[in-house]
Amino acid sequence: MTRESITGTSEAADENPPVSPERLIFFSDAVVAIAITLLALELPVPTGEVHGNVGVHHFLREHLNEYMAFLVSFAAVAVHWMIHQRLFRYATGLSGGAIRWNLLWLLTIVITPFTTKLLTSEADAFQIQFSVYAANQALTGLLFLLAFADLRRSGMLRLPARPEVVSNTLSWVTAMIVTFLISIPVALVTHWASLCWALLPLVRAGLRLVRRGPTAAAAA
Repeated sequence: MTRESITGTSEAADENPPVSPERLIFFSDAVVAIAITLLALELPVPTGEVHGNVGVHHFLREHLNEYMAFLVSFAAVAVHWMIHQRLFRYATGLSGGAIRWNLLWLLTIVITPFTTKLLTSEADAFQIQFSVYAANQALTGLLFLLAFADLRRSGMLRLPARPEVVSNTLSWVTAMIVTFLISIPVALVTHWASLCWALLPLVRAGLRLVRRGPTAAAAA
């Protein structure tokens, strides 16, 4: 093999190097930070028409739903971000599919402030308002799973020292998807459907039992 052919092969390989995951991770971090900031900017504050301690207390109590929705959305976005950080650290490169799924994931993160505001608006359409919010959260989890699955298919993941870290984290994502989806039909019959979200740990435990069932049966 001549020197020219070796050089030509090396140059051809350098033309399409693996895309560094760091740039996508940093970009995702910035977008998540912006989304959380927008959530805070939507919080209602007393105006000049509110006077005295009694007036401020009444105002805060009157807008308690908005403050609770902010805390729920903040927690949801924070969990999505932590899951992203925990698993994308094992990426050695990025495929085109993973990038596209990740961008769609960021889209659902960015519109979370809108769905939060819609959820607490004075429109008399609770079922639609709630369903849009819950569907957006479920879609966020699904898009992350698709992005991570594309990384796996492309062979751009290095195995962690403890492989169960990946499976445990993915089980949380799946549980979030299932929990938010379950709350949608519940919202059709009651305005307390948001209580379903508190069942997330139980849903995760149930999914783990279901997953262990076939494994235990095969081992037996």
